[in-house]
Amino acid sequence: MSQNDVDWEQGPEGQRPLSQQELQNAIARLDQARYNHEQWHKGLMRTLIARLPPDDADMGPDAPRRCRFGQWCGAQSDTAFAADPSFQSIGNAHDRMHASATRLLQRVEDDLPLAAADLDEFDNLLDQLRLRLDSLRRELVETVENRDPLTGARNRVGLLHYLREQQALVRRQTQDFSLALFDLDHFKSVNDTYGHTVGDEVLARFADSVLRRSRGYDRLYRYGGEEFLLCLPNTGIQVARSVVERLRLFTEERNDVLDRQGQPVPITVSVGLAALEADVPAEECIQHADDALYRAKDNGRNRVYEWSDI
Repeated sequence: MSQNDVDWEQGPEGQRPLSQQELQNAIARLDQARYNHEQWHKGLMRTLIARLPPDDADMGPDAPRRCRFGQWCGAQSDTAFAADPSFQSIGNAHDRMHASATRLLQRVEDDLPLAAADLDEFDNLLDQLRLRLDSLRRELVETVENRDPLTGARNRVGLLHYLREQQALVRRQTQDFSLALFDLDHFKSVNDTYGHTVGDEVLARFADSVLRRSRGYDRLYRYGGEEFLLCLPNTGIQVARSVVERLRLFTEERNDVLDRQGQPVPITVSVGLAALEADVPAEECIQHADDALYRAKDNGRNRVYEWSDI
C-alpha cells in the first residue's frame, strides 16, 4: 500500500475549514500582531541608537515567546494555522530575528560598538520575517476573495493556473493527479420540492462533508451550481475511485438535511473521474471528467464513472 493509500485509509474527519468570518478575524488578528511587532522594532532601534539599557524581556532565550508578536504565534498552536508551512516558517524566522536582536543588545549592555555585519544580519532576518508575514496575509486575503461564501469551497478563480502548475509535476513523473467532478442528482427538484433554503443547506453540507474528509492539500472547487470539482494530488485513479466511492456512499446514507416536516431529504451524487494528464490541456482533462460524469448520469445516477470506462 502506498503512502497515498495510507493517508486515505486512515479516514478520520479532517479539521473544519475556516468560515469567511473566521478568515476575516484571522486577518485582523494578524494585522494587530504585525503592528505590535513594528512597535517592538521601533523600541529596539531606540535602544540601540541611544544605547539605553535593554529590556530584560529581550535578553533571555525565551525572548521570542515574551514579545506580543511571539504571544500571538503561540496562541495559534491549536488553530488551522498550526500545520500551515507558511505559518511554521514565520515562527522560525521570528526566532532567528530575536536571537540576532539579543546579540545586538548584549553589545549595548557590554558597552561595545555595534558591528555593521551584525546590523546587516538583523536587517536581513527582519526582512525575511516581513516577507513571510506579507505572504501569509496575501494567502488569507486570496482565500477570502476566492471562497464561495455558501459552501466554503473555492470558486473557479485560479483553478486552471493551479492545474497547470500540477501538470508540471505530473510531467516530471513526480506525482499522479486525479480529478473528480461531482453533480448532486436531481438538484433542481430538491429546490422545487423543498425550497431554496433546503437546497442551499444541501450544497453547504455536501461541500463540508467533502472538505472534512479530504487531506489538507486536496482542493474542492464549486464548479457550477450543484457541481463540485475535487482535485486530488498524489493520487492515482484507483485510489481516487475508492475515495470518491466512499464520498458517494456517505452522501447517499446521510440524513441530516431535513424538510419542513422533519423528514430527511434524500440526496445522491454522480461522479466523473479522470486523470490530470501530462500532455493534455487542463481544460480537456476537466472535460474528460465531465464526460465521465454524464455517462454516470445517463446510466442511472448515484454512481462513479471513469473517463477510461468510456
